[in-house]
Amino acid sequence: MGLLRSMGFLFLFLLVPLGALLANYPGPIAEWLSSLLGLEITRGNLGAGFMLLAAICLKIDLDIRRRAQGREARAV
Repeated sequence: MGLLRSMGFLFLFLLVPLGALLANYPGPIAEWLSSLLGLEITRGNLGAGFMLLAAICLKIDLDIRRRAQGREARAV
């Protein structure tokens, strides 16, 4: 559990698979999102959205890690 907490749950289970999909199929994913949302989505927009998602996940993972470290410090 400590290893998962140090790596970050969201990073491991959300960003890694999503990043792999975006790296392998950027064009088809952009076309699919464009047709789904009715907006023009480019590969650049996908990259910017992925970076925004990475920042949000990093913030959540850091909060989880800080809470876990705080509990461990109080337990000792």
